[in-house]
Amino acid sequence: MPLSSTGESGHCELYNNNVYFFMTSGGHRIRCGVTDVALVVLEPKLDRTTGRARLTAFETHRAAIEQMASAKFDKKIWERDGITIMVRDTDINASTAST
Repeated sequence: MPLSSTGESGHCELYNNNVYFFMTSGGHRIRCGVTDVALVVLEPKLDRTTGRARLTAFETHRAAIEQMASAKFDKKIWERDGITIMVRDTDINASTAST
């Protein structure tokens, strides 16, 4: 079952430079994220010095990022923590190669 967007704002965790956000599946909140490197692939001129710039890049590319997170969820590709679906640069490169 694909994930659905909550539309909630993303949150930038500066200790690892990732942006985290929530999606839902069957009424359950699923923690998702996108790596800093993935955001740079999507937004090559990204100012990596600020969290605000990362959040802006996330919002700009949110639909594509959420689609990739949903595809990983459907394939049961979880992070080691068992609670996070993470979109990485390799997911973006694979997505653009298949189109």
